Amino acid sequence: MNSSMNQSFLVNNTFLDLSFKSFTIEGWIYPTMLSTDRGIFGQCQCTTCTNQCLYLMIHVNHLYIGFTSNDLSGTTTISVNTWYHIAFVYNYQTQQQILYINGVQEAIKSNAQSYQGKTGNIQIGSTQFGSTTNFFNGYIDNVMVTTRAKAASEVLHDASVMAYYSFDLPNPNADSGPNGLNATSMNTTTVSGRVNYAMRLVIASAYFQAYGFYQIPYGVIGSKPFSVSLWINPAYIFSSTIVQMFGTPLSNASCMNFLGTYTATGSVAQITVVSSSNSPSLLTGPFVTANTWTHISITYSSTDGYTLYVNGIIYDATGSWLTVSNSSLAYLFIGYFTPCNIGSSNVAYYGSIDEAYIHNRELTQSDVTGLANP
Repeated sequence: MNSSMNQSFLVNNTFLDLSFKSFTIEGWIYPTMLSTDRGIFGQCQCTTCTNQCLYLMIHVNHLYIGFTSNDLSGTTTISVNTWYHIAFVYNYQTQQQILYINGVQEAIKSNAQSYQGKTGNIQIGSTQFGSTTNFFNGYIDNVMVTTRAKAASEVLHDASVMAYYSFDLPNPNADSGPNGLNATSMNTTTVSGRVNYAMRLVIASAYFQAYGFYQIPYGVIGSKPFSVSLWINPAYIFSSTIVQMFGTPLSNASCMNFLGTYTATGSVAQITVVSSSNSPSLLTGPFVTANTWTHISITYSSTDGYTLYVNGIIYDATGSWLTVSNSSLAYLFIGYFTPCNIGSSNVAYYGSIDEAYIHNRELTQSDVTGLANP
């Protein structure tokens, strides 16, 4: 949206009744200019009447919500050219207004009267604030309104889960997370899983492919935090590649064997983490055995580097580490797609996978414990 052209998105002839009830508004914003107030979401009956004009906006470089004379300001200074997940929750039962940025509570106001507007169209990218219409400058994505007060854990989920693949029927390739990054798969079957159903890869050409990731290696931006978690159940024990990451276009030049196994004996295989054409594995983990479910989480931040958890227990970490960027949305493959490095790990994984999560933050020990104990 270009504010100089007064651009915004208007939902005509549709009044969304949010008066005297709980609701949640959330979405992603990427402001490119902040010289004045920037409207994000609004619905207004009367600009001068208390509690009859709803505006979610950037005001004095802070996230700001109001119903007219019933307002709440965030504390984080918003910067240009940065993606933020923003959320506002109004809880009618507790009479609380709550603001979140990137899943973290920004500010809370108690004894807040409810929104009372009974008419007005939905505006995305502009708001009525007093006598002024404020237009957004930049990008807005995945705006969602829910007619209940979401819990803090739900807001954090929406802000930080890039994708979640349960591999459950009726669509094993569906993304059950908030972003709809539905995948495709090749030569896979559905079997009984660690939780409900799982996906089984039993031939060399089998793989699961998803596209559209912003901040994993070879994504748009490097060295941003992320985490990958999943259950594996190897059918056979040999050196293999389980998770790969690619830039766009798909190329060996932007390719990483993110998770694999290595064996010298053929009876048990050791977990390997992060290898590419010019580097060996950064981490090696414990041994896994055939026909046994094992939960693996790999978390990343530039400060802590890569941290490996197995069955919810921290195993090893690299320390400070920087990841690479390809200035494009990235691919994630589960199952072997193509060689990323020289060595015996460039072999297809044979076995089952379940409950794959990709987060845009470095998971905590508590987070990993929860995933490893569904």
